[in-house]
Amino acid sequence: MELRINDLSVSLGGAPILRHVSLAVEDGAFLALLGPSGGGKSTLLKAVAGLVPLTGGQVLLGGRDVTALPTHRRGAVIVFQDLRLFPHMTAAENVAFPLKMRGVDRRQRLERAEALLERVQLPGCGRRRIDTLSGGQQQRVALARALAAEPALLLLDEPFSSLDEDLREDMRELVLSLHREFAATTILVTHDQREALAMSDQVALLLEGELIQQDTPEAVYGRPVSRRAADYFGGRAYLAGRVEEGTFTSPCLTCPAELPPGRYHMLLRPAAVDLARPGPLALRLTECRFRGADTLTRWVTADGTALDIPLRSPLPWPVGHTLRCWVDLSNAIFYPDEEAKHG
Repeated sequence: MELRINDLSVSLGGAPILRHVSLAVEDGAFLALLGPSGGGKSTLLKAVAGLVPLTGGQVLLGGRDVTALPTHRRGAVIVFQDLRLFPHMTAAENVAFPLKMRGVDRRQRLERAEALLERVQLPGCGRRRIDTLSGGQQQRVALARALAAEPALLLLDEPFSSLDEDLREDMRELVLSLHREFAATTILVTHDQREALAMSDQVALLLEGELIQQDTPEAVYGRPVSRRAADYFGGRAYLAGRVEEGTFTSPCLTCPAELPPGRYHMLLRPAAVDLARPGPLALRLTECRFRGADTLTRWVTADGTALDIPLRSPLPWPVGHTLRCWVDLSNAIFYPDEEAKHG
């Protein structure tokens, strides 16, 4: 079911948490709500579900205004970070609970619960108590319980944060598989950039309670709308220069730029730099840090700008080596100098 949020604001204890947030999620789409801790992501999820009051704005599901509706009438289900499973119930009883609330008889709801537990790779675990299950197993029970409610909108609030990396990857694959199977519109709250970019159809970047950008993962990462958005993803440098008569000129390089005259900063990412190919950008290697699968190298440009580039070991150059390398400028991004000052 399509979700649309219009000009939504939330204040808690007099402090603004969300400021005029507007976004849309198409029916059956998977959106990752990305941003640092404390940026308002979980509050936005709770606002959509009706768990926190709005200061202003509107929430629509399937074109219907649900802003004034109580949580149980919205068709949205949240899987919280702390899961909130019932410890006195078995796994099957937990999963069957939404069906019990709808008046489904015990035999039918437990049969459905067992089928859902099998779907989340927990066959035969229905009679086990929650406290006998591992963290990953409890995550699967929570997912099965959410699916038992047949939600029009599935809200996942940092559901993998307590798991180690191997289990996180297993759960990501399971969530995507279930999303494809059940076709519920899904929002995943996460501060893990790779998770957001890899899992979603769209990414909404939320910083300090403001929606900075919503677009495809490729666009949010590759074409950040502002320096503030670009800074969030890290691993970048900026070359300061001027644009005059359609040309950007800096102490490091010159390239075409169809922009109004003025001072700009050009976004430079490691992926745009080809150290093996001769080109116009002079770089000096100043530091190497071995990290196992790769070595993180730090290079400095002629104007002192530092750029970190991960490389496979061993390196062919010693620290202090200078080379001139190629830079892919086909999709160069520029930010006005005033934005750089305030970003």
